[in-house]
Amino acid sequence: MYAINRVDADRHGQNAWLVNFSRGGKTFQMTFSDGTYGGDEQALTVAEAYRDAVLSVVPPLTNRDMRMQVRKNRSAGRSLPGVYYVQPGKHYKDGSWIARIEVQVEDQGNASATKRRRKAITRTFNIGKYGNDEARRLAEEERIRMVLAVENGDEPALRSPDAVALNQKLSATEE
Repeated sequence: MYAINRVDADRHGQNAWLVNFSRGGKTFQMTFSDGTYGGDEQALTVAEAYRDAVLSVVPPLTNRDMRMQVRKNRSAGRSLPGVYYVQPGKHYKDGSWIARIEVQVEDQGNASATKRRRKAITRTFNIGKYGNDEARRLAEEERIRMVLAVENGDEPALRSPDAVALNQKLSATEE
């Protein structure tokens, strides 16, 4: 069950239910001991009530909020998630800014039940072609376009109106 785990500590005889989850960077954790609540079923009932009460006040982030959340380990000088700089090297002569998004892949039935089925879609903007500031701006705009496409149920890899029209036509013939 979501955010509730059983803690059986035979050594001290302190058996309990542990509620533990995070919302918006804050961790909510509380233990409900069998001894305090008169048994494991009663402690579980109270733990579920606590979890449900906190979740009703602090709802989970939406998909958009998750995709747009700025992570602590982001590159220096970057404020938009999913946009990063790749230094010049083997693959990029002049360095590049890259827009990236992960989308869920529909189940094909041959993967394990625990494996996350996701694919990454990237678009690269070369600094040699666009210049550093323009490449970064284009990557940031592309990332926002990708997020909006996913929210609208569109394919984030399709950019041109012709490609979008062709995809819609092919999708209509499959149905």
